[in-house]
Amino acid sequence: MAESDKDKLKLKVTVDQVEALLGQLPGVLSSRIVVNDWGAIEEVHVLATTERSAKQLVRDVESSLAARWGMNIDHKKISVAQVTGMEPTLPPVRLLLSNVQSVVDTSRGLMEITVTLALPDDDEVTFSGRASGPYSRHHSLRLAAQATVDALNQTIAARHIFSLEDVKLVVAAGYELVVAVVALITPRGEEETLVGAALMLYEPVEAAARATLQATNRRLGRLFLRRRRGRPKPDAAAAPAGGGPPRDVPPRDVPPRDVPPRDVPGEPPAGGEDLG
Repeated sequence: MAESDKDKLKLKVTVDQVEALLGQLPGVLSSRIVVNDWGAIEEVHVLATTERSAKQLVRDVESSLAARWGMNIDHKKISVAQVTGMEPTLPPVRLLLSNVQSVVDTSRGLMEITVTLALPDDDEVTFSGRASGPYSRHHSLRLAAQATVDALNQTIAARHIFSLEDVKLVVAAGYELVVAVVALITPRGEEETLVGAALMLYEPVEAAARATLQATNRRLGRLFLRRRRGRPKPDAAAAPAGGGPPRDVPPRDVPPRDVPPRDVPGEPPAGGEDLG
């Protein structure tokens, strides 16, 4: 005969079982449960990496115990200590190129490029970066790469920064490629040089964005902040490439500054439980 829900609630749970469950949560390295003389949980101590925020980890502990054994633990009983320099426990993050948009100011000879990145498992959350400058083939590559770097810097841990060093169109073995060189600067001022390339199977600005993303994606695993999941697509406000407060973005079919649209290279379609 199958056990009723009431019978299941009477099942005894050991400290080892609880600690084993918590050890399976993303970002948790180890845990320790402290119980009183009656077997009720008094304290939950968690040691974790910095991949998830402390608030998220506390919610994970609460939800997992409630779902598995019907335990309702006061969040004040849960303490989280986070350490840096540990191997990540979450799968690596690789952002995808969602969109590249180009707008040209013909009267001033200027170009603005917006690059939008998305998570592979959640395309409703995006990160957008912008860059503007002179309108030319050479500058369009750099603007696309800079806009990609601007979007990437919204996703990584504080005091780390990606900085665009160079982007060029080269020919190798008869193939045209866009090569991007990006520096990763750490809080200690150390620099790591990252290089990426993309074949010119796409428009030039898209190839530049893909080359930049290819250079940086391999380093996003530890730096990506899952607690900062970007902005929802609807009514998103894009921030200027140089930082600062968000500014209004005109509708896609209305060029800014009342400038007539012009086709440009690279423009894509438009409580406690008893523990035994």
